Amino acid sequence: MATRKNSEPKEPARDKKLAIINAAQTVIHEKGVTNATVDDIAQRAGVAKGTIYLYFKTKEDIFVEMVVLKTGETLAEARDAISRVTGTWEKLRTAMRIHFANIFKHMPNVLVDEGMFHLNAAQKRKLLRAKFAHIKFYEEIIAEHFEKSGQKPPFSSLASAVALTSGIVGYVLQKHLFKDSVPDPEEYLQTYEAIVQAALIGGESKSEKSKRK
Repeated sequence: MATRKNSEPKEPARDKKLAIINAAQTVIHEKGVTNATVDDIAQRAGVAKGTIYLYFKTKEDIFVEMVVLKTGETLAEARDAISRVTGTWEKLRTAMRIHFANIFKHMPNVLVDEGMFHLNAAQKRKLLRAKFAHIKFYEEIIAEHFEKSGQKPPFSSLASAVALTSGIVGYVLQKHLFKDSVPDPEEYLQTYEAIVQAALIGGESKSEKSKRK
């Protein structure tokens, strides 16, 4: 007969792995990627240092998994949110604000340190795939807009999506580096939204305007 100890369910490995990733996010937010250590992450996660190496080979692996996870969560949140709104601009604006808020909250130190981080080829590919998913997401929204409107797009949908995401990430990086020398987040976001709307959408269509009345 199995003892009570053996019959109790063990903590799923994915839960412990997630706890390590979440701890890494907190430590990196406080110290930056370069200054964060595996010891710091283990202490924050409440696990032995050796436990971390059961799930990750290096600190770089933890970093990549953290970015992939948070990027995927942000994208899932944006997809869910735009499913409840209509009109190209409302979809873009909703997605942009979620994207902006999540990067601003979770990623400033990551953006600053990433260029100094030594990743191997496989890690870089994994990171880039996760980031490019956001670009493809915006590309889909923009391409759908022009397809439905019958208009000829002024630029390629992909180029537009790259420019859009660059404006979001670029501000977060600059705000982290230059603090009060750049506009506050809401002021920047309102200005950036106006630019994106004018450049990519050219203002609301008649049908979108009628829906807002």
